[in-house]
Amino acid sequence: MALRPLLRRAAGLACAAVLTLAGTLTAAGPAHADFGTDYHDPVTATRPLTRPDTRSCTVEVMHEREFRDGYGNPPDTPYTATLTPPADCAGPWSAVVLDLHGQVAGRQFDRIFSVRVGGVQILLSSTPEPSKDGIAWSVEHDVTRYAPLFSGGPQEFSFDLANVTDATYTGVFTISAELTFSTANDRWPAARTADRLLTTGPFGLTRAAPAAGRELTFPQNLERLTAEVYARGGGACEEFAYASAPDAFAAANPGSGICGKGPFRELRLTVDGRVAGAVWPYPVIYTGGWDPLLWRPVPGVFAFDLPAYRLDLTPYVGLLLDGRPHTVGVTVNTAEAQGNDVWTGQVNLFAETDHGAARTTGQLTDHRVAPEATVGTELTDHGGGSGDWTVTAARHDLARGWVQTSHGRITTEVRDELAFRSAQRLRDTGNDVTLHNGTDLTRTTSTWGGGPHRTTTTREGEPLDVRYLVSRDAAGNTDQTTTMDLGYHREATAATGGHVTERSTVDHTLRPTARRHDGDRTVRTGSSTEEYRATGPEGPYRRTLAFVDGWPRP
Repeated sequence: MALRPLLRRAAGLACAAVLTLAGTLTAAGPAHADFGTDYHDPVTATRPLTRPDTRSCTVEVMHEREFRDGYGNPPDTPYTATLTPPADCAGPWSAVVLDLHGQVAGRQFDRIFSVRVGGVQILLSSTPEPSKDGIAWSVEHDVTRYAPLFSGGPQEFSFDLANVTDATYTGVFTISAELTFSTANDRWPAARTADRLLTTGPFGLTRAAPAAGRELTFPQNLERLTAEVYARGGGACEEFAYASAPDAFAAANPGSGICGKGPFRELRLTVDGRVAGAVWPYPVIYTGGWDPLLWRPVPGVFAFDLPAYRLDLTPYVGLLLDGRPHTVGVTVNTAEAQGNDVWTGQVNLFAETDHGAARTTGQLTDHRVAPEATVGTELTDHGGGSGDWTVTAARHDLARGWVQTSHGRITTEVRDELAFRSAQRLRDTGNDVTLHNGTDLTRTTSTWGGGPHRTTTTREGEPLDVRYLVSRDAAGNTDQTTTMDLGYHREATAATGGHVTERSTVDHTLRPTARRHDGDRTVRTGSSTEEYRATGPEGPYRRTLAFVDGWPRP
């Protein structure tokens, strides 16, 4: 007999929930640490930002703002203010950093929040779940690439966090925000950034409306174009899409709460209806995910700084130079009539212009980008809510185009080799789960003309292994265990004329465990080990953290 979820997470609803696995697992219990009334403040082994030692100025845009009720009349979110870059530290800047400092006590769920400047999203993040006694946490985020916004003068700053408090869920998030602008010198030169930023504004993709777009007009001397896509799945199913079952299995088990649509998700970026690139979202797990004891005090990979997925659109520049509006859109994959709940996010576009010409010309010369990834499913249904399935997906895309600039004809070729595999074993309608997911992404951009041949390659690996088991003995004692192994691995290289000029790596692994026992005795325990290693221009870095029941391991 499956243990039913106590609560379910629903996009935009006050009853946002402790995680249920694709709607079928037992809820993880109270939204505060069961192994005590407190735990160590959230901490991560990830590499801290390297900050220039030049003269800098800090602007506080939000001071100890309380977020209690995002659905009231009126709601207390979004908070808005005017961000005015400091005159004493005028650009161009070597770096701009956003710092957030928060605190919360009591009982509360994790909440998603967004930060925007001038309507452009600059951060997508989530909060930790508090302890009864209270915790404090900080987030630092490099926002240097948004310098064109800041150099444009005063801009609206918006911080959107929809919280809910009542007699049970008492946690009020109190958050401050500030931006630090670092000047440039010979040792810390001004950062190279785009000349102009454009944005689609926020989007929401559902089964009823699986596509969204906006008309944008690009500079007529455009030379390079890069997109970044903020995206997250919301609702009881899409937040945990990576653990969903194929439609056939979900249909064969009605009433079980098992989510369908399979574990693969793809967001496709389009230009005037033509697919120009694909985003395969990382399986971010928030601090209420599966079991909150897993993430106290180390949050899941990217939980506090969700990825902004980068796509090089330079081969398409030649289509955008006529001074007319062009539609930039985003759609969710339809391999299984996609969209259990909702995908939300925003697309930002970074335009680099030719400073030596009022107009450029160009052409898209080769376009071999698939309308959809190739998806395969193998399913064995054992009956009674038990099954095994393997889902694979692949892309082999190429786009090439040229732009005639004041410094010659520049040809850009973008190749994407993407592979996904999910092997899942489900027993007892979700009380016995084994999941092995892996995503491997290789994106290569080659440029020639106006100098030597240049190539940049980024390889990313995104493993996720989960073992979840709930058992009940004849006496009615219940035991729940959860173990995970998740990570992010990245290698980026740059080569000029066939010679590697730069290389950087990231190896980030996190292994949390949690156990709950109820009946003849009560057990609440959790542990985690996190390791982060990196190499690159800033030198090597390595840090390992180990915690037991919310505190450093002796």
